[in-house]
Amino acid sequence: AAWNLHELTQGMDLSAFVLFSSAAGAFGGAGQANYAAANVFLDALAAHRRSRGLVATSLAWGLWDGGMGGDLGETDRGRINRGGITVLSPETGLALFDAAQRTTEPLLVPLPLDMPALRLQARGGMLPDLLRGLVRVPARRAAAHGAAVGASALRERVAGLAENERFAAVLDVVRGEVAGVLGHGSVDEVPADRAFK
Repeated sequence: AAWNLHELTQGMDLSAFVLFSSAAGAFGGAGQANYAAANVFLDALAAHRRSRGLVATSLAWGLWDGGMGGDLGETDRGRINRGGITVLSPETGLALFDAAQRTTEPLLVPLPLDMPALRLQARGGMLPDLLRGLVRVPARRAAAHGAAVGASALRERVAGLAENERFAAVLDVVRGEVAGVLGHGSVDEVPADRAFK
């Protein structure tokens, strides 16, 4: 539908061509590959139009309260909030829409962020790449929580340890990941001897 609208209007002098996509295209998400791909197409269409000198803005929205986010239960909202993203109120969403009309960027991602939750994710090594430039975590603190910035960093760290220290180091990393996924404040809330079920 968006492509058809693009083709039908490309010869017109439009003041705006606004596409509503989803932040799922920018961030991805488990079980959302087809939804994310469809939204990325809308984002790419806006970039394509801009490259041809046509107006276009794709707004990759976060969840709106009362929209798709309105049907979520408290558990789902809590999981999303622990990820550092909060639900948009209609008032905030409309203000962001108005602000988007004052820019020439082809893609904007209007969604409110919970910075303390993002910092917690960063400490656990679970912050999405897209948000890493927004959150600073002191290196010594990240190391104290056993966070690794990728598999190669973990490999190097473990390889540099004595053989009897390797298991504990990997266990700390696993506990940090589990703590982040479950929304715990620290790895201390994830006992090493407790079954994962």
